[in-house]
Amino acid sequence: MKKTLVFMLMVLVAVTAVFAQGGAEAAYPTQGIEFVIPASAGGGSDIMARLLIDIIQKNNLCPQTITATNKGGGSGATGQAYVNAKSNPDYTIFTINDAHTLGGNAAGTIPEGNFTTLAMLGVDEVLFVTKADSPYQTMDDAVAAIKANPGSLSVGCADQLDRICVADINEAYGTKFTDILFNGAGDIATAILGGHIQFGMFNPNEAAALVASGDLKAIALFSEQRTSAHPFEDVPTFTEMGHPELVYKMTRGVLANAKMSREAQLFWSDVFEKVCATDEWQVGYCQKYGVTPMYLNCDDYEAFYVENEKSLIEKLAKLSN
Repeated sequence: MKKTLVFMLMVLVAVTAVFAQGGAEAAYPTQGIEFVIPASAGGGSDIMARLLIDIIQKNNLCPQTITATNKGGGSGATGQAYVNAKSNPDYTIFTINDAHTLGGNAAGTIPEGNFTTLAMLGVDEVLFVTKADSPYQTMDDAVAAIKANPGSLSVGCADQLDRICVADINEAYGTKFTDILFNGAGDIATAILGGHIQFGMFNPNEAAALVASGDLKAIALFSEQRTSAHPFEDVPTFTEMGHPELVYKMTRGVLANAKMSREAQLFWSDVFEKVCATDEWQVGYCQKYGVTPMYLNCDDYEAFYVENEKSLIEKLAKLSN
C-alpha cells in the first residue's frame, strides 16, 4: 500500500512538472513576430520601426525574433489590409500615424474598432520644405509668388494629411498652392531637387539628411514653438509668422489585428513602455528627429485613438467638400 501511494505521488509530481513546464513554454510569445511597416523603405515609418526593432532586440525585451516587412501603398492601406489577412493575430504588429489612419479610412481598411491599440510613442512635427537654392527662401517669398500667379506653385504630398496641411495654408494665407500626391517623401524630395515641384511636406526624420547636406531647406514649421532638433533649430513657425491655426502634431504609434489576445496586447504595451524609456529612443530618435516623446499604454491609447480618428476624418471630409 505504501509503495502504491509513493508511486502515485511520484506520478502526480511528474505530471505537475510537465504541465508547469508546458505552461512556461506556452507563455506569449512562442514564435517570431512580424513587424509590418505600411510604407516604403527609407521613409519616416520605416526609420522608426527599424529603430524600435533594434531597441527591443538589443535590450532583450522580446524572447523571439522580430522581422520587418515593408508593405507600402495606399497611404498605409496596403499594409493594414495585409495585417487584417493574417490568420494568427497575436504575431503581427504594425506602425500607425495620422496619415495612415486617413489612408486606411479612405480605403476601408480601418473601420472603427478594426485594430488593437498597443502603444502611442510620440508626435512628429510637420515642415514646409523647398530646394536650398530656391528663389523662395522664406514663407513670405512663397506667398508673394503664389499670389502673383495663383496655382503656379506645387507642393508635394505623400498622403491626405499633407493635403490637409496645404489646404489650411491656402485658407490661412488666401493662396492657391497646388498639391500633388506622391508615393512617399523620397519621391517628393527627388521631384523638388529635379525642379518638377517647388515645395514639399515632410516630417523632420524624412528631411533631416537632405537639409543637413544643404540640398533642401525648411522654411516653415507647423508648431507653436521652434524645435531644438538639428538641423531645424532656425526654422520659423507659422505661429510666430502670425498663423497660430497652422499647427499639426502627427501622432505615431503601434497597432495590431483587432483579434489580438489581451495577453499579447499587454505584453507589447509593456515592451513599448520600456522602449520609450531608453536613451536610444529619447535621444537617438526623438531628439535627433524632432519628435516629442509621448507614451500612452494600450488602454489610454485606445481612448485617444478613437477621438483623434474622428477629428482626422472630419478634416478630410472638409477637404473633400
